[in-house]
Amino acid sequence: MSERPPDVADRSYTVVTCHFGDPFWITHALTALDRHSDGRVRQVVVVDQSRCSEAALAKLPRVSRVLAFPVDQGEIGCVGHDHAASLNRALRSIAFSTSHVLVMDSDCFPVDPSWLDRLGDVTLAGDPQKLGLSHPCLMAFPREFAGAIDFAEGLREVFIDTGRLVGLQLARAGAAVAFTRPRRAFRGLRGDFYLDGTVYHHGSASFISSGDDRLRRQVSAAEEEFYRRLVARGQYGLTPWQYVRRRIRDRLADIGRKG
Repeated sequence: MSERPPDVADRSYTVVTCHFGDPFWITHALTALDRHSDGRVRQVVVVDQSRCSEAALAKLPRVSRVLAFPVDQGEIGCVGHDHAASLNRALRSIAFSTSHVLVMDSDCFPVDPSWLDRLGDVTLAGDPQKLGLSHPCLMAFPREFAGAIDFAEGLREVFIDTGRLVGLQLARAGAAVAFTRPRRAFRGLRGDFYLDGTVYHHGSASFISSGDDRLRRQVSAAEEEFYRRLVARGQYGLTPWQYVRRRIRDRLADIGRKG
């Protein structure tokens, strides 16, 4: 742990990401990662949380391995998914040969090739809702710290969401943790940029394909389809007319929920 960390150009990364069922996001994310990454990203390990997509996932760019674990019914009972348990199992089952691990959500991907140069030895995405908490959409750390991380800490006890305490865990393990703070995309209406705008995270994209009603009710299928079309063509802003229509739609939705 006390050894001098490798310089930026000397780091190598294994990306660990989870797939929940919607092929658009994992395909778009790994295609973007392949386009905007150099030889430092050596491989991608996909955790198939749909438990039925191994063959398709294995064909995606840079994927070296597809993992699937038994369903954790306890976590699903708490929050509607077992993302935390799957990430924990993945980190403990992979023999990492790269200097660093890079955990990314399937709807999080680079939009600029300089993103890798902006990663520190330990860089965590900050939670958009709460200063001091981490977010599992983007987490880079030396492989030696993989065993110190528990994405499920606090989840069953007090419903702390997946990976929000990883920053605290790594700090306790002796890491010098750096946070990259989010900047809202689409004129403040959807998604976040990290690492000075070089990485985009959509957020909750997998909820549409979830089998749990609690998750599906949190997103609008029509709205997600609208933003998906924009993301597919590399657009992360809104025209004035698009913005006004989204604001009106959001206001009507709020009135409908309250009424």
